[in-house]
Amino acid sequence: MGKNKSKESLMTQVQEPHIEFIVEGRPKPKGRPRMTRRGRVYTPAETIEAEELYAETVKDKYEPIDGPVSVVLTFGKDNTYVHISSVKEWKSPLRGDLDNYIKLALDGIQRAGLIANDKQVVHIDAIKV
Repeated sequence: MGKNKSKESLMTQVQEPHIEFIVEGRPKPKGRPRMTRRGRVYTPAETIEAEELYAETVKDKYEPIDGPVSVVLTFGKDNTYVHISSVKEWKSPLRGDLDNYIKLALDGIQRAGLIANDKQVVHIDAIKV
């Protein structure tokens, strides 16, 4: 696949296998790391519990998917729908985690004054090409 990848070309690359599941409970944002008075960094308990809920929901139900994947997350009032699909032959020169690219871009857009707060964002389409 060439350098001019697009969302449309990604959708034509989606293939089996795929995984779908629903995580019950109101979605929570990941908490920022905290620091004790002695300088020890830790993850808030609420964040650990929320991550464990995802793990418990799918534990021993699916085989891992190797290689690149497409992930669709739909956050609702009472649950989160997750769809993970295998993607064939996808390579990107970008090595970082996609979520970290997104966070930096949103923080920069906020710093520029284009939005007041990244809490305003209700939809994101992101792809590494």
